[in-house]
Amino acid sequence: MTESLPRPLPDPLAVVVTTPRADTVVVRLDGAMDFETAYEVVDTVRQLLRSHRGVRTLELHCGGLTLCDSAGLSALLLIRRLTEGDGVRLVLSECRPALDRLLEITGTRGRLGREAAAGGRNEGEDGGGRAGSRRPSP
Repeated sequence: MTESLPRPLPDPLAVVVTTPRADTVVVRLDGAMDFETAYEVVDTVRQLLRSHRGVRTLELHCGGLTLCDSAGLSALLLIRRLTEGDGVRLVLSECRPALDRLLEITGTRGRLGREAAAGGRNEGEDGGGRAGSRRPSP
């Protein structure tokens, strides 16, 4: 008979909002964005977009994100729709390899392409401006 060890609980999620410029809001995510916490982030972003009408860029700083499960990914895609609907550019910065891998294997990198916080090009962006797309070789 095998003994089952208790699983460690995921890190709680801390959401810290800063406004380094009048047109930019940074949301720092520290901890686990999972089924329990993902929509806290969506609600925070929804409130920010309502209260900061001059925002042109929303940066989700993901360097402290220790976990992003399917609910977290769903929340990121919903945030993308919210920002897109308001004409706000969404930037995912400081993504850890696990989040990069999640975006890659789910095919959502093109939708949630990472950008440098300083306004660089999307990773994987081709000359046609579409993130994550690849042109076939002739």
